[in-house]
Amino acid sequence: MKKALAHALKRRKAGASDGGEKISIPSSGDAKPSLTAYGGRREYIASNKNYIAGDRIERPATGQGRGRGGSTAGAGPHWLRVFFPGNFAIVMATGIVAVAARLIGREALAWSLFVLSLTAYPLLWAILLARIARFPFAVLADFTSHERGPSFLTIVAANGVLGSQFVVFNRLTFLLPALFWFSLVLWALLVYGFLTAVTVSVVKPDLAHGLNGSWLLLVVATESIAVLACLLALRTSAPPPLVFTALSFYLLGVVLYLLLAALIFLRWVFRPMHPAEMGAPWWINVGAVAIATLAGAQLIALPGDDPNVLLLQHFVIPFTALLWATSTFWIPLLVILFLWKELRRGPHGYEPGLWSAVFPLGMYVAATHDYATEAHLQFLDFIPHVVFWVALPAWALTFVGLWIGLLRPLFFMPYRRVFQARRR
Repeated sequence: MKKALAHALKRRKAGASDGGEKISIPSSGDAKPSLTAYGGRREYIASNKNYIAGDRIERPATGQGRGRGGSTAGAGPHWLRVFFPGNFAIVMATGIVAVAARLIGREALAWSLFVLSLTAYPLLWAILLARIARFPFAVLADFTSHERGPSFLTIVAANGVLGSQFVVFNRLTFLLPALFWFSLVLWALLVYGFLTAVTVSVVKPDLAHGLNGSWLLLVVATESIAVLACLLALRTSAPPPLVFTALSFYLLGVVLYLLLAALIFLRWVFRPMHPAEMGAPWWINVGAVAIATLAGAQLIALPGDDPNVLLLQHFVIPFTALLWATSTFWIPLLVILFLWKELRRGPHGYEPGLWSAVFPLGMYVAATHDYATEAHLQFLDFIPHVVFWVALPAWALTFVGLWIGLLRPLFFMPYRRVFQARRR
């Protein structure tokens, strides 16, 4: 580590550019990096994603001191300092699997998951607000990061899933207007804030290190606004401004997906891909287009009394078929790539990003069900019933992994203290 740091400082003094070798320096002795070689570069890959960009050394947020990632509020719980902002994906995944279970007639399971998601939502908000109050610089460092910044958009997506649950379960529907406006304001603050921050940033990672599947949350969050607008329109006689808002966000989400899909194709096909880089968030390739399909199905479901709405629906029906086909296309490819990853990488434990693989499966079930119903494509009815029994075990395994990760310190901490005492 000292040699790597000395080499980086030497390059900085010499004014070297970052076009060649790229080295990451762990900020803590806890991480044991492994030296790997691929793509003509040598990198230290550790649990913390450090990198040297340009001639400036960047380190992850540690919460110590007043530097970037630190907090002027002083020391605090480590778990709160490093709390992953994308944990709202728990609500996304649990909620959409609940919706899927309800749609295919699994009532007891659906209600259980519905209650669980309603419980997790305020709890995650309480943790996030506590982190903002205690470690504001750590939150800011995450928000302006290419790697972790997009994960804040899981908050907007969770709101969209919550609204879908209210309608499907016919509970708390009076909250839909407030949820829609709250999500719209939150979407504007997070999307424009994040894109502005990463645009004006002087120090930026390259495409291989800056782009990951969580960037597709820009699409998911945008389509979530379209879904909420459609749900609200269906319950308020479809006022034209609300229908126009739903259509606008539906199309904007598609445009954002096209922009990101081109970058993803470039990243995957024309850049070296290490197994460790094939993270679970890449499954949002399915979820992003699936939620666009769901928004399209709900636009088709709008009352057709208005000629303008009828014209809109004639455009949306074939376009939504294209979106459904695209989401279906991604599934076999991602299965193949993740089998390759697991064979190369070996067993590993729970990580919050795994919820990003559960959500797309549940969303695909709900989107296919609604699209087949509204477009009168009965021959697609069997697909939701098949994919649901893939989504449910994926949710269960991830949920069990979450609790094992939470409870493990409680069981192993006493033994660690006894072992340390004996060594002394």
